[in-house]
Amino acid sequence: MTEQFIWDLVTGKIMKSPAAPEKKAEVKGKEEMIMTKIPDRSRKAQAPEPLKPTGRWATKEAIAKEFESIRAKEIAYVNDTKEDLRSHFEDHPAVKTMDAWQWLIFNGAHCKRHTAQILEVKADPNYPK
Repeated sequence: MTEQFIWDLVTGKIMKSPAAPEKKAEVKGKEEMIMTKIPDRSRKAQAPEPLKPTGRWATKEAIAKEFESIRAKEIAYVNDTKEDLRSHFEDHPAVKTMDAWQWLIFNGAHCKRHTAQILEVKADPNYPK
């Protein structure tokens, strides 16, 4: 759900907002923090209500297909766009102002966080074999 939410935010709002290159200094250097802090599972976090799991997908195959479809759109967009992802901005509740590029890498870092969470669950001795 977060993957779709951020993708829609980038393409439906951030990139449609007026370019504001004067904000570039405000976000400079946030990539390293995004890439290290967001996947860090030593800090637990709760998803906001609209992004909590709802059982919307009937099978794990269905949710994987949906995720892969969204991720493919993101990858194609990043590879093909001529738009300046570094000149369009939106605030994040914790990270504050980020440019569109940072939002896209945030999506990847968020996915990495959940991959680590899955591995933690599977490593639990009580996880079904």
